[in-house]
Amino acid sequence: MDLSWWKCDPRIDEEHYISLVLHLERESFWKKDMEMIEKLFSETEEGYLPENVIGIQYVDSQERIDFLNNLVLEKNSVQQSQVLMIYRYYDNLKEEERVLAYYFTPEGKIELRNAICKQDEFGYWFMCFEEEIKTA
Repeated sequence: MDLSWWKCDPRIDEEHYISLVLHLERESFWKKDMEMIEKLFSETEEGYLPENVIGIQYVDSQERIDFLNNLVLEKNSVQQSQVLMIYRYYDNLKEEERVLAYYFTPEGKIELRNAICKQDEFGYWFMCFEEEIKTA
């Protein structure tokens, strides 16, 4: 796990965690996208399943996101977590970095937010939601 948040309560159990609240994985190498999803949707050795999952993944194209989201839906139908999947890719048609964030409920409902990554005149990267960009 790249990051985890475990809940403990010694009033209930002094030796074991109560739950795995958050499991976060991030992957910069796009060829490891399925491996990252497998990590997010697996039980720990102690049998804990995360209540919340965040995956941050570079992908090679927007088309790959549909495939990965179907895999997330399939895996989460068993795990029943709140899931935030964040994908970043370069859009060759628009010549810009894009970020798509998908929120999945345990019931399979999906919400989407689109963002664009740009560099300012000083070379600093910033990101804003697509609807915030003013087109000339």
